[in-house]
Amino acid sequence: MTIVHGICGISGYNYKNDVNTGGRVVNILKIKGLSGFILGLVTLGLSGSLAAAELAGTVIAIKGEVTAVMPSSEARTLAKNAHVFVSDEVRTSPGGYAVIEFVDGARATIRPDSKVVVKEYAFNTADDGALLDLVKGGLRCITGGIAKKRPESYRVKAGVATLGVRGTEFSLRICENDCAEEELRFADGRLAGHGVELLSAK
Repeated sequence: MTIVHGICGISGYNYKNDVNTGGRVVNILKIKGLSGFILGLVTLGLSGSLAAAELAGTVIAIKGEVTAVMPSSEARTLAKNAHVFVSDEVRTSPGGYAVIEFVDGARATIRPDSKVVVKEYAFNTADDGALLDLVKGGLRCITGGIAKKRPESYRVKAGVATLGVRGTEFSLRICENDCAEEELRFADGRLAGHGVELLSAK
């Protein structure tokens, strides 16, 4: 692991220590005449996990607090035009939502108080495919290039069920205590259980 030592030329600071805190460099700057010290986090570009991640999509609309977090990383607050990567878990607050446009043109609206993990997303590759994991709450999707070219490769996981998507538009939610009926409905049949409700499909 390489620790980058910066130089602080601000007047009033007499010295600096660099401390390695699990892959991050924390600058401890002691100030003359003060008993305390200031901790400044130095950000040199993207973190290692984020820099190596594959782009999945971009936030095109947002309301309220929405964050994204990768395994073993701190949560990032999302805003309009922020990027979402493979392995991100997108979390919306009870009053928030986000609309993500994915690299194949698909769009997903993540409902308030929801969690969605982008397990896989690849387009214009030798192995195109998408897998979204709805952990909590709900989402509405309009499919894009992956579902058009390889519909069997566009999948959504919800609870213990993994759903192959037919059509171009669907809404899905995880039932807790707020669903009228906790069963998955299709136009041509019913699949009971799993606490999942397919609200609509076109």
